[in-house]
Parts: sequence; structure tokens; C-alpha cells
Amino acid sequence: MNKKIIWTESKLQYLIEHYPTDTASDIADVIGCSDFSVSKKARELGIRKSPDFKRWNFIGRYKRKNI
Repeated sequence: MNKKIIWTESKLQYLIEHYPTDTASDIADVIGCSDFSVSKKARELGIRKSPDFKRWNFIGRYKRKNI
């Protein structure tokens, strides 16, 4: 089931605004596509996660692993 996503202006704008601070999964839920599609498009556009997102994501993974 390989559906090709049509990247409309509104979907691209949402991705650009939210990718630095939100998970690909959360964005995919809103846009209606896969996490992979979100990550791939962000990479194509040169969008990166914010340093704060990376820091908090790392801390969250560390806490879950050491509980």
C-alpha cells in the first residue's frame, strides 16, 4: 500500500513550522502520511530539528531506558 503523498502548500507550511519542534509521528498524524514521508520531505527541504528538541528527545530516551 504505497500511496504517494501530494505535498500541498498548506502541508509544506505545516511541516516547515512544526518539524523543528514536533515529532515526525505527530506531524504525520496531522498531515495524513507516514513518519518516513515527513522525515524524507524535511530532509529534501533542508529542515532540521531544533537543538532543544534534540536535547529533550535524548533526555526522554535516557529516562525511559533507565527506569
